[in-house]
Amino acid sequence: MGGSIRGATIRIVTHLFFFIFLAQIATAFPCERFGWFSSCDAVMLSSMPEDEKMTTIASMIDDVRAWNTDFDVSSPPEGTNVVNDDLVQNAWIRIMAVMPSVYEGNVQLSPGFGEVVAKSNYDLVRANQIEGDDCDTQYDLNHQSRIVQYLNGQEIGVGETARFDTIDSVLDFRADLVVDAELMVDHYRWTFINDTEECVYSGTEQRNKQTVASDTLRVVRYAPNIAYSFQIENEYYGITQIHFSASNYSSLKIKFNNQEFYEEHLVDVDPFFTLEPYYVLNFKPVPQRKITFNGVRFQNSTFQVANTQGCTIVLGDYFRNYTIPCPLQYKQTDLRISTDKSVYSPDEIIKVTISSDLPVQVSYGNETATVQRMWEVPAKLGEQLIVARANGVETYTAISVLNSELWGKFAGIVAFLFVAFIFYRVTVRLFGGAYDLWNS
Repeated sequence: MGGSIRGATIRIVTHLFFFIFLAQIATAFPCERFGWFSSCDAVMLSSMPEDEKMTTIASMIDDVRAWNTDFDVSSPPEGTNVVNDDLVQNAWIRIMAVMPSVYEGNVQLSPGFGEVVAKSNYDLVRANQIEGDDCDTQYDLNHQSRIVQYLNGQEIGVGETARFDTIDSVLDFRADLVVDAELMVDHYRWTFINDTEECVYSGTEQRNKQTVASDTLRVVRYAPNIAYSFQIENEYYGITQIHFSASNYSSLKIKFNNQEFYEEHLVDVDPFFTLEPYYVLNFKPVPQRKITFNGVRFQNSTFQVANTQGCTIVLGDYFRNYTIPCPLQYKQTDLRISTDKSVYSPDEIIKVTISSDLPVQVSYGNETATVQRMWEVPAKLGEQLIVARANGVETYTAISVLNSELWGKFAGIVAFLFVAFIFYRVTVRLFGGAYDLWNS
């Protein structure tokens, strides 16, 4: 019984190690960084397409900074320059990551601050040959190395990780691996001592050699010109109507009293790996609009909310959020309109003047337009009102449109009556005077 249990246990352990061995064979991805037989191994052994495997594993990485900094290197990533000389072989350095950053196409974008990570390695040449006239040569090699990092020609740090903060539009990073080797060479020569030839110490030679390997990376500073407009258009029956618009942002949130809000995200980020076999984690923005809201009514760029207390605006780009207080002062719009005259013939052009500098919606009959300062529209019979609306304010003016033919007849009648009235007055004056004279 005990033997069968031990045998089953051995088989289970054997199968488990065999499974882990297969996992390591199945992919070069460093699943061991997740721990001993992690879910990473299960993903890599699954039947998922390779791109889904990488996306799934990327989603498992909680600490991007630790993933992109806390690993050891041996061989250089593909495309890395390698330097060899007498004392140092296979010297290389590679700028692995700039954090935070995103890729737009082939352009890497940075907010202008963060950390840059460089990794390096090299081998030493161990000499063991006998030199020249020596009967024996002994070598003692001492060495030290350092990574020196630069931004736009200025040193920013020594070590694998360096911090930076700049307002330059282009960020040219350079990392140098500097290896200082000191080789002490003890020479031994044949020397006769008491008629006996012996191999004795002759002197020490010091050889110094500095080896430098370099890598460069260009990054562009991402600083979009985020603009916004926040204006209270109207207040009525406890409801505040707000016109809000913004440009060049990646995300925005308008918060009211920490409960009512409107939130919008225009991009999401997709992870991807570079620099195999180390699989440095990077990101690229993907357009994807998402809107969430609570207690806010909105249409186009107009919002309606019952309580504006605690109002704040949060605008964000790929890397930063900017919190701005809401300008809540409401100013009634001074809106007035006038026309060049008050009476028009049909199809005669009405010249409308608008007092406001803001865009104003103007209506006359079935004609509606959004204009500034001036508007021209043909007069129509039966239409007397011109209405202007802006920021919840409405005003109007009235005109008269008269048919020219009817107006001519009306004017003729008026003229006849006027002439008749004059004739009457003259007749009364003449005959009335004669009548008075006769009776006298």
